[in-house]
Amino acid sequence: MVREILSDYEEYFNDALADGRDEADVVAALGSPQKLARELKAQNHYRQWEQHRSFGNLSRVVASIAGLGVLNFFLAIPFMVYLMFLTIGYVVSVSFLVAGLAVVLGWGSHSLFGWPEFSVDSLDIGHRGAPGLVDVKADDGSASGEFRIEHGRLVLEPDSGSTIRLTTRQGDPIVVSRNGDSLKVDASQPARLLLQQTDDDEVSINSHAVAALAYSGSGGDQAAFRVDDNGRLTSLQASAGGQEVKIEASGPHGLTVLKDGNSVLEISEKKITVKDGISFVHLDALPGMSVGMSAAIVGLGLLLAGALGLVFCVWLTRLTWRVLVSYVKYQIELVSGKDRENAAA
Repeated sequence: MVREILSDYEEYFNDALADGRDEADVVAALGSPQKLARELKAQNHYRQWEQHRSFGNLSRVVASIAGLGVLNFFLAIPFMVYLMFLTIGYVVSVSFLVAGLAVVLGWGSHSLFGWPEFSVDSLDIGHRGAPGLVDVKADDGSASGEFRIEHGRLVLEPDSGSTIRLTTRQGDPIVVSRNGDSLKVDASQPARLLLQQTDDDEVSINSHAVAALAYSGSGGDQAAFRVDDNGRLTSLQASAGGQEVKIEASGPHGLTVLKDGNSVLEISEKKITVKDGISFVHLDALPGMSVGMSAAIVGLGLLLAGALGLVFCVWLTRLTWRVLVSYVKYQIELVSGKDRENAAA
């Protein structure tokens, strides 16, 4: 490359001397050596870009042209702002696309496979059993076992000072408590027929015969729930250590409330509310729709907006590339003097 440049300028000097021009005049006509070097550098970068068209090579050509001072500063600023907004457009479009895809996949998975579970319909204590619902957890995270389900039977083993109240399907009350080492059972004769005492510490009852349960612990912990005729949960309220949970049957009036101190999460079929004592977030479902269906509609909207935005950004990028290539070619032609040669011809 260097040899070609030296050969070209040697031929240029020889032709000028043959025409009777003075060498000093020829050197002066070439201009500043620094500017000449920048022009040669720009032309070299342009040749490299023509051989391998990449964004990196094109960027070097643009930088070389800018070094020549031929780029208009007042045009460069709007162009940089345009590139900044184009980049933001890419980021927003991809974010919308990913968020919409996540929402749609989550909703589709829930609709087809029931996962992730957004309702309390799967919580039951009837003949299907749900030991995770009725196990009472101790402070260290282990099951205290004060009431639990084993082989379809609700086992009651209250600690000293705890009381468990049951209501059977027939409406008969059963109260099981412990006073010291003595287990006390208070129930009517029909209700007693449903009970089975396995030892001195516990009694059990067919879980399908239970309509409601209320638990009061010696440490102030409380829990209460009701189930329907099919054993499915209709309501649940529990509190322990400053934490509270409240669940009502899924449906138009379904409600789930989780409390931890000042923090509250409330979810129903029509709204979602989150507050922590400082911030407050309230989301309403679209008119005539549930939260789940509204999420699906919003997810599809985000997916569509992200896809259209990404296609538009790609189209703008291709258009920008073509305009920039045309501008670079024009500037290189000006630097190399092709326009002047064409005009002279």
